[in-house]
Amino acid sequence: MSESVKQLLIPNYSEPTFAVNFYKIARPSAENVTDPFTNKIFKTNGLNCWKITDGNLQKFSKDKIEIFFDAECYLVQWQFDLKVDNTVFEEMLVYYWKGLNANKGPSPLPPEIEDTCPVERVVQYSEPAIFFYTFPNRFVVFAGKENNFNSDAPHLLLIRGELEQEIHLYEVPCKRESLRTRAVFLLVLPREQRFIYWQGKHVDSEHKNRVLEIVQPHKILCRLQKNWTIFSTDQTLENKEPLYFKEAVVGEAHCELTLYNHPYTPRLFYLNSITGTFLATEIEYPLRAKNHIAPYPFLQSHLYTATQPALFVLDNYSEVWLWEGPADLEQIVNYEEELRMANEFVIDYIKSRSLEIGKNIQLKRAKAGDEPLEFTLLFPFWIDSN
Repeated sequence: MSESVKQLLIPNYSEPTFAVNFYKIARPSAENVTDPFTNKIFKTNGLNCWKITDGNLQKFSKDKIEIFFDAECYLVQWQFDLKVDNTVFEEMLVYYWKGLNANKGPSPLPPEIEDTCPVERVVQYSEPAIFFYTFPNRFVVFAGKENNFNSDAPHLLLIRGELEQEIHLYEVPCKRESLRTRAVFLLVLPREQRFIYWQGKHVDSEHKNRVLEIVQPHKILCRLQKNWTIFSTDQTLENKEPLYFKEAVVGEAHCELTLYNHPYTPRLFYLNSITGTFLATEIEYPLRAKNHIAPYPFLQSHLYTATQPALFVLDNYSEVWLWEGPADLEQIVNYEEELRMANEFVIDYIKSRSLEIGKNIQLKRAKAGDEPLEFTLLFPFWIDSN
């Protein structure tokens, strides 16, 4: 076993933190924080939100402050008491949140926020853990723009987050291919006047109970449309869906193509020799939580936003994937050498992991633009480039 692989196999959990005015802050729910330089939020004092439209700000009403749309951008002002060395004082954090399908644009500040105030830019699906504590009633993102929202159409929402306070919902295309066997989804059927929780066959039981018994996120959606308050609430299981579910969520079911579903948090490594030495750098999930399983921690953008041609290793317990990014002819010589070292690394990694878990691990390969379905199903959503 190489020394680099040996180091990667040693558990090395670090609690997610966020910097505010040079203070390092842990998520409010963090327990047993031993770092003397890590602080915690004492309580929330104020929350304001503005939607950015054509460079203008439109302030939110308090009853809909946690409902966003993925084709729009928002400013969020969070005022809170911070406890540092047994001293409590007020701090402020301002987010510029950009939806997955929103265009980049100017981010003006309202008069009540000074121009010198630092603004943290946050992109949907990559929010830091502390972001979700801004919204005490949870956080929901629908597709499109608010003025185009169809309150009569079906809406399918992926439920993410491993801790109760970090549960959030993101709308995905209302198709069978959006479903994931290790996740819980909420389907809104306005014409049927129903909320339906869909449970994947391999969803973690703790996550399922957290969503269905404690958080009950359908109650948040009732703030968006008053007539939704009369909807009934049902549950269904993967492969046992009623007809009205199948009519709303169209297409072929792909969940079963995920061959093995061990209760395990996948790990992702970026392989490169940018510094002159071939390194495997682990990508950290921003919502990681100790003793909690995250079934879909990584995004397609982790692969495609890296400098190409990139190489990544995705460890999914009983299978390890080597993903190869696109390379042009001018890059092919250097890339082939990197690929050779990547192959040596992944073979060494698989041998070491197999000994560790007492199970044979398969090596699988995926190439950019031609990823097999069993690979793309390891991500919370995937946009086909073809």
